[in-house]
Amino acid sequence: MYLSKHTSISKQQGNVYIIAIFVIVVLGMLTLNLTRIAWSNQDTLTREILGTQASMLAQSGNEWAMTHLFPLNEADDFDSLDTRCSSLSSSATAAANALIANSDIPCSSPTIACEASPENIPDGLRYLKVTTRAICNESNVFEVEREETVWVRGIKL
Repeated sequence: MYLSKHTSISKQQGNVYIIAIFVIVVLGMLTLNLTRIAWSNQDTLTREILGTQASMLAQSGNEWAMTHLFPLNEADDFDSLDTRCSSLSSSATAAANALIANSDIPCSSPTIACEASPENIPDGLRYLKVTTRAICNESNVFEVEREETVWVRGIKL
């Protein structure tokens, strides 16, 4: 851009204002998009951490159920396991509360359930299904639920 004899400097000052407004708008939009990306990354990380905590809590519940179903020096046949399975829900609440009390995670007590296979299955194929469900939430904003299931068979001696 050059100055002609007929163009004064005061007439060209409007171009600087247009360029300055354009730069401010572009930088503002760039800042806004970068802020959105940062919030999105933080939300994803929070959900991932809560999901891992819920998964580990559900796994801990299943491990506790396995120690209840297979105590040391006890019979491991299906009938004994079925009896322990029916008594699992009464002691599971105390165990679930202990799992939460001994950790510093924002989760509610996991639910541990045990159910036997249907009666019409042959004895050699009968099984127990132990399911633990854990729910973790952060300030009632995010809620993540994980469920883990273990299939158990008795040992026939």
